[in-house]
Amino acid sequence: MYVVDGYNLLHALKKLPGALPADFGRARARVVELFSHLCKREGGKARVFFDGTPGELGAGDLAYPHVKVQFCGAGRESADEAVRDYVENSNQPRRLTVISSDLAVTKACKLAGTKILSSQAMANKLAAATPDSPTPTRPEKPARGAIGKLEQEMLDEIGDFEEFKRRITDG
Repeated sequence: MYVVDGYNLLHALKKLPGALPADFGRARARVVELFSHLCKREGGKARVFFDGTPGELGAGDLAYPHVKVQFCGAGRESADEAVRDYVENSNQPRRLTVISSDLAVTKACKLAGTKILSSQAMANKLAAATPDSPTPTRPEKPARGAIGKLEQEMLDEIGDFEEFKRRITDG
């Protein structure tokens, strides 16, 4: 399980060109989304701690599978303290990987037995795991057998799509 100092990672991701949107709220949501994808691929989970409050978020703006987000708002502990407390109260700290570049956080968590990954190393991992998806030059033709029964019946009836379009326009 990843335990993440959210803004620490956000600032590391901002150093990578095009990794995050310029809007702060969207950038924060993108961090959570990237972790959701990573956790899905790895079969893991993450808990992301952010300082402050969620601000003007709509319901579900930070609701992604595999990731739990916690804000450390006014009058509460900081995200750094929340990460340390989470690790110190864990029954199995050796199964945790803390993502932070804060020296006090990493030192305390390492003493508790967690693995540590710097925010910049995780930013690079997230960026490498989500390459830009190239825009296809033309739509792919679905492979037979890779579509549902209804779609297959439609294809069988229509046949070649280009020929079908000619029959419609000519007739």
